[in-house]
Amino acid sequence: MKKQEHIDAILDSFDGIKRAETRPFMYTRVRARIQEESNFWMKTSSVITRPLVAVCCLVSIITVNVYLIIDADHRQKAETMATAGTESDILQNENFILASNTGYDFNK
Repeated sequence: MKKQEHIDAILDSFDGIKRAETRPFMYTRVRARIQEESNFWMKTSSVITRPLVAVCCLVSIITVNVYLIIDADHRQKAETMATAGTESDILQNENFILASNTGYDFNK
C-alpha cells in the first residue's frame, strides 16, 4: 500500500504544471545573437578555439622545432668536417714553409 500511495503522490504532483512561458522579446534577442555570430572575428575565434585546430598547431610547431634541431646538428657536423680539412691544409703549408727554411743558412 505504501508503494501505491507514493506513486499516487508523484503523479498528483504533475496536476499543477503549466506551460513554460518565455520572457518578453526572447525571440528578438535570440535572432540578434545569431546575427551577431556572423561577424568575421566571431567566426574566426570559434574556429581557432576548436581542439583540433589547437592540436594541429601544436604538432606543426613541434615538427618545425625538431627539424631545425636536426638540421642544426647536420650543419655543425658539416662545418666541423670542413674546418678539419682546412686546418690540415694550413698545417701542411706551415710544415712546407718550415721545411723550405731549414735549408737556409743564417750565418751567411
